[in-house]
Amino acid sequence: MNDSNSNFLRNLLMWIVLIAGVAMVVIGQKHIGAPGLGLMLLGLAALIGLLWFYNRKYR
Repeated sequence: MNDSNSNFLRNLLMWIVLIAGVAMVVIGQKHIGAPGLGLMLLGLAALIGLLWFYNRKYR
């Protein structure tokens, strides 16, 4: 696999994680109680992990 395909797949995966993380936070807000909170925390963890992955090349 060449470099452009690798970058495309990495960017596609990052977009999927971003959309899934935001969706989990929004859906979790609609549910009251521990399941909603857990879903929001899982979405927040996904977004923070994505931010860490993006920023680690700029150290």
